[in-house]
Amino acid sequence: MKLNMRLNLQRQVDKCENCGAPLSAGHVYSREINGVTHYFCCSHCADEFEGSGHPSCC
Repeated sequence: MKLNMRLNLQRQVDKCENCGAPLSAGHVYSREINGVTHYFCCSHCADEFEGSGHPSCC
């Protein structure tokens, strides 16, 4: 499991991919799931998203 604390500015992401909460450069978690980097407001949302079997092609 890979958890990064920096926002990759090459991809425009302004909401948590699990709950929709707003993200900022100082408050964002990213996790690589099936080769795709996803962005979340917290590790709990990342865990829930990863556990939901969400397809990596979203």
